[in-house]
Order: sequence, then structure tokens, then C-alpha cells
Amino acid sequence: MPDLPLYVWGLIVGALVVGILAGHFGWGRRWPRRLGRFHAEYLTGLDYLISEQPDRALDSFLKLVDANADTLETHFALGSLYRRRGEVERAIRVHRNLLSRPLSPEHREQARLALAHDYLRAGVLDRAEGLLRQVSEGARLRTRALETLRVIYERQRDWAQALDAHRRLAALDAAPPPSVAAHYLCELATYHLERGDVDEARRLLRRARREVAVFPRAAVLRAQIAEREGNAALAVRLLAWALQESPKLLHDELAHLLRLAGDAVRDKLLEELVSRAEQRDFAELKGLVFAALALSLAQAAPLRSSIEKVIGQEPTLNAVREAAGGAAFEYVAAEIGALLARAEAYRCGDCGFAARRFHWQCPGCQSWDSFETYVIVKLR
Repeated sequence: MPDLPLYVWGLIVGALVVGILAGHFGWGRRWPRRLGRFHAEYLTGLDYLISEQPDRALDSFLKLVDANADTLETHFALGSLYRRRGEVERAIRVHRNLLSRPLSPEHREQARLALAHDYLRAGVLDRAEGLLRQVSEGARLRTRALETLRVIYERQRDWAQALDAHRRLAALDAAPPPSVAAHYLCELATYHLERGDVDEARRLLRRARREVAVFPRAAVLRAQIAEREGNAALAVRLLAWALQESPKLLHDELAHLLRLAGDAVRDKLLEELVSRAEQRDFAELKGLVFAALALSLAQAAPLRSSIEKVIGQEPTLNAVREAAGGAAFEYVAAEIGALLARAEAYRCGDCGFAARRFHWQCPGCQSWDSFETYVIVKLR
């Protein structure tokens, strides 16, 4: 016989004793039958899942609800797995099967929330909304339900409902930043402006400024109202303030500002913009120069030295100047302006979505205030 350590012999003897006692007293016969049945279905389902037979696996797992109430977490995990894999119909089947069974209030809420997420993934927003409304009436999962509802209302561009969801989340100290509510109010103001209801738009913009005191988007919309009413001076002040607080708007709004100001005060405005950009940092000055070149403003006297400075420090633009040989400054500026006019001027800092025009909400990932100036010049 092999020379085994003493503790190993002890384990062997102990196992034999337990086996003899189990056979003598019939311990195995006293185990609940449903436990054996549970293990059989569970192992069968796992076997189907591993062998990539998801429909058979699903049938096996669904039987577990009848066999053992302790398998609920298995079902929730399985439904979540199917949803993440894009198999939404199977996830819906799992969670609808759960809701057809007698469940505790807590598990019923959890199943409704999971099914709502299934419908949301499938694009069936009305069914998701109905389930989330039910869950939001309870206390346990209210925050998650309200946040998902807020996202649905954003997708549907139902800004009033999104604002209401934001308010309810704020009462639970779980709301996104106040700037999100301010954006909702600006969206509503834009809607009323397009329909000629200026008074309601003004009221909504005042509410937006109460949410966030320094909010350039509200100033841009107020400038539109002032322009519509023939008050160009006020529109210029509001738009200039918005560009001061949010220089990334230059690519979209500089032409509008200069048109409102007129030739008489154009150079003065440009001098102020250049002075402010130089006081802040080179990136802001570069953004101003890029916007000006894209608008063919190289001839403007206040910009000449800034344009020379940026071209000298920007490798791609300097390459354009070198390729032009001894060409005049005006020719080089025109070539660079043509490249900038076709360039993507903005990029989302969260998902990388690139665009030529500014968006307050990223079309790619739906995040707010994530667009930044990110000009990519491609040589022809």
C-alpha cells in the first residue's frame, strides 16, 4: 500500500464512516425530491447553453420556476445575459414568464424593470414606458425607473416629460446636473420660438437661467428673440457674451455675430475677441483663427498677426504655407480657409462623434455639453 500521510488516512476513514451511516439511516432518501429535480433541469440547461442551443437551454431554465423558487436570481441573470448578447426576444420571454408567476412585491418590481429594459433594447418604447411608470410608483427601484424614463423621453424629444422626470430625480438627490434641466427648457423655448410664441419662449429661458446662471445657450436664444424684434444691439451683446463664455461656438456663431454687428463695428468686435483669446490660452486663439479663416476673414486687420502666429505653430497649416512656396499671405490664407471650411470642426469628448456643426447634445451618445472644438485639417 502507498505510504500516505496520516491526515489523508483520516479523511479516507471519515468518508467511509459517513458513507456507512448514510446508507444505514437512509439520509439520501430524506432529501427533497424537488432538489434533485432542480439539479437535473439546471444541469441540462447549462449543457444546452454551453453547446450553443439557447432555445433548449431557455426551456430548461424556465422549468426551474415551477421546480424551485430559489432560482429567481438565475432567471434574472439569464435574462440580462440574453439582453447583453442582443437576444432580446429570449430576454423578454424569461422576464414575462417570471411575471406570470406568483412573486413577492420586490421580485415583481425587479421583473418589471428588467422587462422594461428588454423592451427599451428592442425599441418598443411605449411598453417600456408603461412598465417603468409602474415601477416608479414604488420606493425600492424608483430612482432607476425614473432615470430610464428620462432617457426614453429624451429619445422621443418629449422635453416636458423629461423635465418632469428630472424634477422627480432631483427630489431623490439622484438627478443629472442642473444644466441638463436648463437644456430641456431651452429645447422647449426653441419649440415655442419656431411657432411664434415669443412670450412663452422668454418665460422658459428665464427658468433656464434660474437653473444655471451662466448658460450660453440661453443667451444665444435670447439673441435670436432680440434679432427678431429688431433690437440688433441687444442681439450683438448677448451673442458676444455667449461666445466669450463658450468659445467653442465660434465656428457656428462668428459669422452671425459679425453680420448683426455690421461693418462699422466688425473690427472692434474682432479686436475684443482676439484680446480675450490671447489672455486665456493658445487653444482658444487657434479656435478663433480657424473660424475666421473658414469665413475668409484673413483680410481683417485685427486678425493678421494672430493668423501668422497660429500658422507658424500649427504643423499642418505650416505645411500648406511651405507647399505654396513664396506665395502671398492672402493666397496661403485662402488655401487654408478652403481646407478649414470642409473640416470637421467638433468632436464629442465622450464617444468621439465628429461633426461640422455644433450640437448641444451629442447625436452619437446623447450626452450633453460634450462637444468640443476639434478641427482636423486634411491636406488635399
